Amino acid sequence: MSIRAKGRRRIIVGEKTYLWYVALDADSPYRMLHILSEDKRLILSCPLRIQPAYAISKGRLFQGKATNGCWNRYVLPFAIPDEISPKFVEKLILWATLEHNASPVHSSDAPV
Repeated sequence: MSIRAKGRRRIIVGEKTYLWYVALDADSPYRMLHILSEDKRLILSCPLRIQPAYAISKGRLFQGKATNGCWNRYVLPFAIPDEISPKFVEKLILWATLEHNASPVHSSDAPV
């Protein structure tokens, strides 16, 4: 099953194609950056303009390891810019696919 590309931007990182877009979250007051690989193995969401900055891994793979199937939140080791650019999206994809240093968000750190 393919993913819908209408209204989403395409980016190639390495040799893989990803789609990304920013939209208002249906379950919170935040705008979210969403990134997904065409094979749906990597699915990330990132709330914008909140502290601490974190990403939510929703896919089957994160930082080279299989996930447990739950949504897992990880502290970002860099700031989220006010304007989302393809360069930032690429940086986030590289961190989520190549790095191995993700720190989970603890419930006491999470915004309410």
